Amino acid sequence: MELLPRLVDPIRSTQFLEFLGAIADSNAHGKTVRLPPGLLQAIAPDDVAAIVADVALGARRNGIVEIAGPQRTPLDEVVARYLKAVGDPREVVRDPEARHFGARIEELSLVPLGEARLGRITLDEWLRHTRAAA
Repeated sequence: MELLPRLVDPIRSTQFLEFLGAIADSNAHGKTVRLPPGLLQAIAPDDVAAIVADVALGARRNGIVEIAGPQRTPLDEVVARYLKAVGDPREVVRDPEARHFGARIEELSLVPLGEARLGRITLDEWLRHTRAAA
């Protein structure tokens, strides 16, 4: 029995775009970054904030609200694009044996499997904004 009722539905988010550098660093071996081929649907924090506010102010759904970025892309491709955009010379290699923060992942491990609220900020938009703020 809950002492206090939940006021909003719980929200589960995919990884934030800001984690791309940490993902690369955690899989770096010298000048090479080895990543598994699973899909990533990373989301921008501005989208997270907007969706969380919308969920908090909206009607309860009595279930978990899944949120994700607007694009599904292989993890290795997203990280390679990020590294290129920030001028990092490391090479990204797709490696089915590589782990993601120590865990083996399947193709759909990092994306929502059912209905999800999608953000609007694409990787390219986020990269432009990130470079402009630097």
